[in-house]
Amino acid sequence: MEYLDTTIKKYLDDLALNLPAPGGGSAAALVSCLGISCLLMVANFTVSKKGYESVQEEIKNIIAELSKNKMELEKYIDKDVKAYNEVVTAFKLPKNTPVEIETREKKIQEATKNAAYVSFEMMKFSHQCLIFAERLLEIGNKNLVTDIACGVLFLYSGILAAKYNVLINLKSIKDTSFTQDIKKEVKKIVTDTKIISKKILQKIKL
Repeated sequence: MEYLDTTIKKYLDDLALNLPAPGGGSAAALVSCLGISCLLMVANFTVSKKGYESVQEEIKNIIAELSKNKMELEKYIDKDVKAYNEVVTAFKLPKNTPVEIETREKKIQEATKNAAYVSFEMMKFSHQCLIFAERLLEIGNKNLVTDIACGVLFLYSGILAAKYNVLINLKSIKDTSFTQDIKKEVKKIVTDTKIISKKILQKIKL
């Protein structure tokens, strides 16, 4: 089952149950998608509007970029579920012989690396979209500044939520080179996310 093809109610009901997945990682992707959608709404309400003629080309480019990232990030609602299930499946492999133990450990490491990377990619896509929020605040429809605020807050939350899912998986990965590289990139994204979000929200005066 692909959650992206089900109703919001079905997804939220399953998220609330004692099911292995969906969990926080998948929900992080959903939250980020809500953030991107808010920014897209602002951009779409700026297209062909009187008073915004000089920024039409740039707005259309922003819509194209945000739409592309939204389509990619939507996939991670289900990608995270699949990644988690792969980790669970790996842990259920037999461990009765040395060969089975070795095979099981290899599969666990592979699945856990993938789970960490799935959440890391969520962070990257979300961060790429957050960057457009500042420009939308400058050139977008002035009647929708609160929607920009909502978009920023959702993306901020999605990025931080995904961060925790990256870090919890990295704890189980033995490849120190992989973990160090990802941690370094995660730190950069989180730092930049906080700076951008604070800067935008401080500019929104109500």
